[in-house]
Amino acid sequence: MKIYSVSELNTEAREAMLLAFQYPITVKGEISDYRSSRGHQYFKLRDSKSSSTVSCVMWKGSLNSLDLSEYLHKEVIVSARVDFYAGFAQFQLNIIELSEFGDGFIKKEIEKIKKKLSYEGIFDKKKDLPKYPDAIGILTAQDSHALKDVCSKLNEKYPLSKLYVYPSIVQGDLAPRNLIKQLKRINKDAIVQVILIVRGGGSLQDLMAFNDEDLVREISASSIPTVTGIGHKPDITLADYASDCAQETPTAAAIKSVPDIQTLKQDIHYIEISFIKRINNLIISLQNKLKGFLTIIKMSKPIKIIIDFSKEFIQQRKLLHRVIDNKIKLNHKSVQDCKDRQIKLMKEILMSVDDYNIDINKLYKNIKKSLDSNIIANKEFLNLKVQQIKQINPNLILNKGYAIVKDKNNKIVKSINDVKPQCELVIQVSDGLIKVKRKE
Repeated sequence: MKIYSVSELNTEAREAMLLAFQYPITVKGEISDYRSSRGHQYFKLRDSKSSSTVSCVMWKGSLNSLDLSEYLHKEVIVSARVDFYAGFAQFQLNIIELSEFGDGFIKKEIEKIKKKLSYEGIFDKKKDLPKYPDAIGILTAQDSHALKDVCSKLNEKYPLSKLYVYPSIVQGDLAPRNLIKQLKRINKDAIVQVILIVRGGGSLQDLMAFNDEDLVREISASSIPTVTGIGHKPDITLADYASDCAQETPTAAAIKSVPDIQTLKQDIHYIEISFIKRINNLIISLQNKLKGFLTIIKMSKPIKIIIDFSKEFIQQRKLLHRVIDNKIKLNHKSVQDCKDRQIKLMKEILMSVDDYNIDINKLYKNIKKSLDSNIIANKEFLNLKVQQIKQINPNLILNKGYAIVKDKNNKIVKSINDVKPQCELVIQVSDGLIKVKRKE
């Protein structure tokens, strides 16, 4: 077991302490026990919720010689490097930056997030609000004044919409996560056409949930258009920038999200009056045209015209019948004459066909006789050639005791000069091959 000296223990404790934190760190606390020495300023940061303290030092020349005595007993935010003085085994913070904690600090942090999201284009994604929403989702605190005001205004201005309330915490550390959860649920349910995100007024700290970066991203990513009404007129949160339409109050958000039913009734009434007026004008116009047509008809005496036309039509029909009858008689004689000529021609053709059939039968018999003679002669010639081929078959010669000699390239040896000494030969006899090698 290793035994440490005090200096070794303090040195290793310092190294472990420095490795345990990422630099710089941010700490919030109240300044107490302030003192200064040779331009260096020493104090302690006290936790407002407990009696815990940590020693701090601001070295001479840091932060342009900021006088920390002005911040005594005030809550501040510091950026610092963790240090551990090995000589006295003392843990302390070396201050890099210091500012008073409050609305000023919070606004700086909000501005940083705003610049980051603006650079990413989160605030540029805007969707159009529906003109006549059938269903409206309301995301706010349950039983809050904002909820009652919004529901009252929506029912008064546009009672045709169904209202769906999604209750959520709207203040405190748990509020952003709860708001995001409900916003996701609204989009998943997909039963509303617009979402109202509302809450009453309050301090900057009260409204901080609506400056949460994750919530702002979720509002921007919503597939359903969003309208925010957070706080009162001067209150602007990052959620307002991310929504598709930001209003000053919850009531203003309700008014913006729906049309005015009274205005719609007036528009419908005006359209109805205009429609009736146009119909009446059209009826009057058609009546005037009808009267004009009746006058023209009376002046033109259409009955007399029809009677005259009917008489003319009857005369023309009789004339047409006579012309057609004459034409039929003439065509009938012409058709009969043509028919007689066709019958005579058919008889002549049939007689010619009979003569041709007799000649064709004679020719067929002569050709068949000639072909039969040629086939017999060709068969005899073929048999003769088969016998000749059999007689010259080399296998028949081999059966008589003869042999065929070939070299290794399968070439037939015809002369002794074709065979060199030590040459390999193949002798083919009637029932197989014999491999040999010439010695001399």
